[in-house]
Amino acid sequence: MNDEKLKNQLGANIAAYRKRVGLTQVGLAEKLNYSDKAVSKWERGESMPDVLTLIQLADLFDITVNDLLVD
Repeated sequence: MNDEKLKNQLGANIAAYRKRVGLTQVGLAEKLNYSDKAVSKWERGESMPDVLTLIQLADLFDITVNDLLVD
């Protein structure tokens, strides 16, 4: 999987899981101590969270990190 595809897939998954747990971008950002702009960039595939943040996201959504990365 190339970098762009991975960023886009990860972003789509973050958005889907965030909505599933009923959080806004602002709400998710607050839980992770990030800005809502960072969350927005992740969801648009413009950047990716670091590994530790991926683990936090997986814990928050009650999924595995792999779930965030796969189609």
